[in-house]
Amino acid sequence: MCVSKKTIFNQINERAANVAHIACLLAALVAADSASRAFAQTSPGSGIVQVQGGDAAAPRTFNIPAQPLGLALNAFGRQSGLQVTLSAATSRGLTSNAVNGSFTPEQALALLLRNTGIAFRVTADRTAVIGATASPAAEVYVPGAIQLDPLIISGGRNAISGSGYQGTPDWVYQAPAAVSVISREAIENSPTRNARDLLDNVAGVYANRSEAQNPGISVNIRGLQDQDRIATMIDGARQSFQRSAHGATQRTYVDTAFIRAVDIEKSTTSGVGSAGALGGSVNFRTLLAEDLIAPGKQYGGQVNLTTGTNQFNFDGSTAAAVRLSDRFSVLGGISYKNIGAYDIGKNGTINSAATYAGDVLLFSGQEVRSGILKAEAWATEDVKLTLGWVRNDSRFNTGTYDSAGSQGNLQKATEGVVNNTYTSALDWKPDSELIDLKARFYYNNIRNNKVEEGSILSAGPSNYVMGTLGGSVENTSRFDTALGGLALNYGMEAFSDDGKTVLTRGFVSADGIDYSSTLSGGTPSGKREIVSGFGNAKYTPTDWLTVSGGLRYDWYHVAGTTTIYGDDKTKDIIGYIVIPAVPPVPRVCWPSPPFPPNFRCTEAKPGIPARTEPIYGPEYYKGHDVKVDNSGGALLPSVTIAVKPFEWLQPFVKYSKSYRPPTIMESFLNGGHDGNSVTEYAPNPALRPERGETYEVGANVSSNGILTERDTFRFKAVGFYREITDYISFGKIRTAQSNVPYTSYVNLDGVTRMKGIEVEANYDARFIYIGGTITRIDTELADSFTSPAGRSMPINSGQGAAIIFEQPKLRVTLDAGVRLFEERLTLGGRITDVSKTEPVLGSLRTGYEMDGYRVYDIYGSYAFDPMTKLRFSVTNLTDVAYAPAVGANFYAAPGRTATVSLNYKF
Repeated sequence: MCVSKKTIFNQINERAANVAHIACLLAALVAADSASRAFAQTSPGSGIVQVQGGDAAAPRTFNIPAQPLGLALNAFGRQSGLQVTLSAATSRGLTSNAVNGSFTPEQALALLLRNTGIAFRVTADRTAVIGATASPAAEVYVPGAIQLDPLIISGGRNAISGSGYQGTPDWVYQAPAAVSVISREAIENSPTRNARDLLDNVAGVYANRSEAQNPGISVNIRGLQDQDRIATMIDGARQSFQRSAHGATQRTYVDTAFIRAVDIEKSTTSGVGSAGALGGSVNFRTLLAEDLIAPGKQYGGQVNLTTGTNQFNFDGSTAAAVRLSDRFSVLGGISYKNIGAYDIGKNGTINSAATYAGDVLLFSGQEVRSGILKAEAWATEDVKLTLGWVRNDSRFNTGTYDSAGSQGNLQKATEGVVNNTYTSALDWKPDSELIDLKARFYYNNIRNNKVEEGSILSAGPSNYVMGTLGGSVENTSRFDTALGGLALNYGMEAFSDDGKTVLTRGFVSADGIDYSSTLSGGTPSGKREIVSGFGNAKYTPTDWLTVSGGLRYDWYHVAGTTTIYGDDKTKDIIGYIVIPAVPPVPRVCWPSPPFPPNFRCTEAKPGIPARTEPIYGPEYYKGHDVKVDNSGGALLPSVTIAVKPFEWLQPFVKYSKSYRPPTIMESFLNGGHDGNSVTEYAPNPALRPERGETYEVGANVSSNGILTERDTFRFKAVGFYREITDYISFGKIRTAQSNVPYTSYVNLDGVTRMKGIEVEANYDARFIYIGGTITRIDTELADSFTSPAGRSMPINSGQGAAIIFEQPKLRVTLDAGVRLFEERLTLGGRITDVSKTEPVLGSLRTGYEMDGYRVYDIYGSYAFDPMTKLRFSVTNLTDVAYAPAVGANFYAAPGRTATVSLNYKF
């Protein structure tokens, strides 16, 4: 049975008082390696205890009566807050000892197993291995002992590293679900220009780079992205910011400096985090005090410094935490990153029509300042309060050459994005199996300021803001019944998005035309609310079978009014202009100036007579208010069945439904494309939510001691099939207010299908390791929609989508290395092979077709001592020119880049 871990605040004084008790409990204590690991063994016949590193949790109260060992270990897992995976053989014919009183989890487990002959050891990453020998170097015989397969007790979902691929925590390979984790180890070992680079090696996941000059992160999971299809969070706080563009629309701004791990769910769940999402979630979890303060100390911290070639100028951060009392700690940190415009690779070709100066990708630099502040307090022994603030301040430029392609005529925008995420959490776990309460409340605010420079249209400043207020509450009640274990998880979550676009001054061109709505309409103002209630039951009738069933109800409401323009009233106005053949002779207009109010001169074109045209405004293009008031809901069941025919193998199947209501952007679209017509876009009040059904089948493999006593093997494979109805894309409609064709969001007819397989695996023998991922996906998109007039319209006919992003069919990543000199030195390499990216739908799809590519990286680290580590890496070793998958073919990745990093802990 798996139980979520409750993070225990380290009580320094109590820990010191228990040193003597631990010494009495352990029969022998010997020094080990340079990390000062300690090993201890009890007397023969009383069990074997091996403790490494002394990183034990603080004492807590245990009340476990003598009972069958299987039930006792389940109770131990709940009361210790650790995750327990129970071997089928463990509970047969064995009875535990009673454990009553205040003990560390290690002490309690030793007492519980006393005289059973069952061994266990606790490693430095807070993993207890049951059935292990006392020493990695030699077998130890215990008279009368029962030899069991290893039983793992780990830190649960709070763990940030483990034995999996690139340090993935072990719980990932014990969870019957399509989940992945980017560990703290992977984050530290891979200096990145942007946090989105972390996602490149996760099975089934890509980071969209169609807006490569913008450092915001747009996550693509199994071919789904944008418009809240993937719920993206920082410490559980929803990041709903979107801005209209040719490429990705949804963006999250977060730096790697303070990320402790990234949790990725590839389908929705009957729990917190899935409200309003269609295909999964990504949660960037930030540092805790326990990550910085070493056991036995009252304060701690770390300093990270990185620099490199190819304009990797500087990336530095420092974070520190202090325990002000036994029950209260604070954490703070700051970071600064300065990355310049980089050179692309020199081997190969790339589309350089509009975005390069030589080999330099224009405006690809960024300057980022980040900060974190967090307080953790135990109000009582059972109640923990956490307050957090994460700030990201990103400055960057976007732009290209003008239509003439001259380097002297750049269209450039200076942009700044400030993201503030405020979080609060309450965790209550009293000495009761009925209460394990978690409550969260948050507010996220993203402000994007943009100023056009050198644009033909001379745009003024614009300001895009998204505020999201939300929270959740859930409780888990557990029961031990005569028919097996039962856990009930139930609660609700809700959030409200408030988008507001403000133009500091009107967007007026040199000839006096007001294009304000072309800036605000694609990213409109508006509000949306989503509320979700859920319940999930997890039933374990035997040690080898787990059945979970859940039901959630999602409800949404989006309401407001937007303005569109139409009904051209200028058809009877006569006038024309005469354009001289050779500039810069002043053009001659007729009638002679002054022109009629709100008119401009328009140049003649071959076959088109010169004429005067109206300036867009209410006098000549009538404004119409369109009222949007949509709401609805859906019941969303899910069911999972997992079995364990062997201790090391866990096959599982899962079925789930999902539901995504339209966003603010989709609901209130108006205005027009930059520099074009204000009569281009309109909302579709009849827009329906997307609905999905996902089928998954997978298997977990976790095995230790295969070829050596210290090696581990972790494997996870998941196949999926997903059907989506009412998929939302662009299409042409006519509104009731104005008989003008508009581009709007519409529901596609038929069914969109996505299917594939995701594999990640890792073998680690300490002195050598090898791991990798495989992602295979096939997508079949619906390709038509029905207009309000009832006509079926193909979306590739110029009547529909600009681009629907598709993942390449295949990506394979291989990562291997060695550890030398008592594991002080690590040397590794990585190969990433990606097939072609070939979107099949959208009028702009040719700009997003990419050739396949293969990239080689090497990396390494050397630990001078437990507190100081030097890291180095070379990415794109062969200096290949390529455009990353799920991006644009005119935005190439950086060429060869070498970095060196210094990490110091104190």
